[in-house]
Amino acid sequence: MKIAIAQTIAHSDLEKNFTTIEKFSHQAKQEGAELVVFPEMAYFSGKKSEWVPIAQKYESILDRFSQLAKSLKIGLVPGTLREPSEIADKFYNTLPFIDQTGAVIAHYRKIFLYKAVLPDKTYDETQYSKSGNVPTCIRWNGVTLGLGICFDLRFPELFRWLKAKGAQVVLLPSAFTVPTGQAHWEVLIRARAIENQLFFLAPGLTGNSGDGTAKYGHSLVVSPWGEVRANLETTEQIRTIDLPLTEILDAEKKVPAWNCRREDIFKIF
Repeated sequence: MKIAIAQTIAHSDLEKNFTTIEKFSHQAKQEGAELVVFPEMAYFSGKKSEWVPIAQKYESILDRFSQLAKSLKIGLVPGTLREPSEIADKFYNTLPFIDQTGAVIAHYRKIFLYKAVLPDKTYDETQYSKSGNVPTCIRWNGVTLGLGICFDLRFPELFRWLKAKGAQVVLLPSAFTVPTGQAHWEVLIRARAIENQLFFLAPGLTGNSGDGTAKYGHSLVVSPWGEVRANLETTEQIRTIDLPLTEILDAEKKVPAWNCRREDIFKIF
């Protein structure tokens, strides 16, 4: 399967961001990708006074991405969108999966909400977001895909669950900060890929976002053996990569760790 990951800068300008997403989606199609995946909040980043009105347009924005996927006949994960929740002042951080017909066939609401105390800023996503509670794994075009978002990376139980559900490829749109990215980004992604013996595709934001924070970039594609197959460094760009899914079985044959689990002690379900 050919999948493209895009690394972008998220501005406080919806149209500017959409133009970038549209451009990279066209490029992915031209390069033969079946699916193109964008970072967390690729569609908009700004101050709360700016993003709250944008979040209220969730349905129309989602439809716009659906029309893009349909017109190109390509699977599209446009990154996460803020989705209104049952609580008036809180939103889900939602990752939609749109198929090549424009149908939204799945969405994953971020389960683990970001908290950090860093030199530049204190972060607490719970102040304006509501956490989801349904891990999501889908079968599409003959491949089983697990969905995650950014901070989820620090919680290995989610990826054990996805593996148990048959995930072959994990998609993890992200917006890692520079300090945490430098310290933990690659090592955590490689660890999650190695311990679950699956492909990991992690497109991240880069540059200075519209909310005034700097993002780490370095979007990665990692194999089931933990090899970095692509690193997009810090520039806006897209990379299409062919995933030889037979490598999953190869890794499992070399080190049959999954079959050595102790479900009698550590249950996944």
